Amino acid sequence: MFSFKRSLMAIAPVVTIWALFTGCKTPQPASAPATPIAPVPTNATSSEILTNGPALPSPTLPVDSGDNMAANILAWDATSKEYHAKAGETNAPFTFSLTNVSSGPVVIYDTATTCDCTVASLPSKPWTVPSGGTGQIEASIDLRRKSGVVTNSIVVFTSQGNRRLNVKAFAPDSK
Repeated sequence: MFSFKRSLMAIAPVVTIWALFTGCKTPQPASAPATPIAPVPTNATSSEILTNGPALPSPTLPVDSGDNMAANILAWDATSKEYHAKAGETNAPFTFSLTNVSSGPVVIYDTATTCDCTVASLPSKPWTVPSGGTGQIEASIDLRRKSGVVTNSIVVFTSQGNRRLNVKAFAPDSK
C-alpha cells in the first residue's frame, strides 16, 4: 500500500512539470466545476486497483485539487496576497501566517510553486504544527526581467490536504 508521503512524492513532479508549462504570468484560476473521482477502497487488491475493480459511489472533488483542505484544519491570515514593488526592487516578499485550529497535529511536508521565479520556504521539512500552534511560510517572487502584474500560486502539501496560496506582484516598467 502506498503511504501519503509516497503519494505526495508522486504528485510533486507533476506539479513541477505543470508549473514549467504555465509560465510566470499565469492568470488566477477561476472556480472549476466539480468532477467525479472514484476512491480506492482500503481493502482493494492490487489487481482491483489496476483493473478499476468494483464500482463505488464517486465523491465530487474539484478538477484542480491543489486546494482540498477542510476549513477547520489550518486558519490562514490570508490565502491571497499582493505586493506593489517600487522602481528598482528585484524581489516581492510575502509572509503567510497560519494557526492549527484542528484537534491534532498537522504535518506540512513541502510546497510547490507555479513558476521557478517564485519560491516558498518552510521552517523545516517536514514541519509539524501542533494543535493550537502557529507559524509562517515565507515566499517571494523574483521580479528581475519582469514588468506588469505577475501572478503565481504556492501549493502547501500537508497531512490533512493541500492549500493553495496566491501571490500577485505589481512590477513597475523598467524603462
